Amino acid sequence: MTERLTCDVVVVGAGMVGAACALYAARAGLDVTVVDRGPVAGGTTGAGEGNLLVSDKEPGPELELALLSNRLWTELASEPGLGTAFEYDPKGGLVVASTPEGLAALETFAAGQRTAGVAAETVTAGQLQELEPELAPGLVGGVYYPQDAQVMPTLAAAHLVRASGARLLTGRTVTGVLRSPDGAVRGVRTDRGEIHAP
Repeated sequence: MTERLTCDVVVVGAGMVGAACALYAARAGLDVTVVDRGPVAGGTTGAGEGNLLVSDKEPGPELELALLSNRLWTELASEPGLGTAFEYDPKGGLVVASTPEGLAALETFAAGQRTAGVAAETVTAGQLQELEPELAPGLVGGVYYPQDAQVMPTLAAAHLVRASGARLLTGRTVTGVLRSPDGAVRGVRTDRGEIHAP
């Protein structure tokens, strides 16, 4: 049996990106359907670590996106029940150096990040053990990034889809894009019917 469903927005993929798109589209007042050939977080999202890092990005578009993502995750984590549901952990990140030259390079990198809005704190050799007691001895220092965080990615995707209230259709493969005569996208074709969305 094939179905013909109608909604405002159809999101293809129930991983992290699809889940976030569904949530924010629904919060904008749109009727959302999420379709995936597998389960929620069954692809790349389920294989990821859930790291939300600013520490590894130099100033530019990727860092700007990471800072926006950091702000949005912090906001979501503050919502009652949601942050604990996806195990948001604002644990920070520590990047260490074993040589004075390495520490100088870390500091130069961090200085550029600070100008872009990243919180980056210089850590002396003596402070390293306080932050991370299991570090090898002899390290000369590092940089601590309090904005680095982590979520449990499969839980995050599942709870964002749930919080969106979107209709979730798993086990359906998208086989084509539906277009109007003028070429505008009007939905998708799946192996179990069409989903129309303006």
